[in-house]
Amino acid sequence: MSEESKRVECSTHGDRYPAYVCQHLNLKKPVGFYEPFASDPSVVYSDDELNAWCDACDEVLTRVGEWNEESESFARIKLVCDVCFFDMKQLNTGSRNG
Repeated sequence: MSEESKRVECSTHGDRYPAYVCQHLNLKKPVGFYEPFASDPSVVYSDDELNAWCDACDEVLTRVGEWNEESESFARIKLVCDVCFFDMKQLNTGSRNG
């Protein structure tokens, strides 16, 4: 897949790189924020690297021990753009790196 095809059209931010978050993460209310590595908004992540989940999803993930049918069903991962991802991270962590 070419780098150009790894894009998403965001209604707010236009043509951006994709990110994946659980159904509970939003831009209005903090619900916790977990990610597999410490992402940085000054870096371009073009290989589907950005993903995050909330406190409730982390509890399920901890209980079942891995991403599987149960934890993925609870998370119901959704596609967002990278700018929305970092806005969600800022809302949930109270700071924005970079």
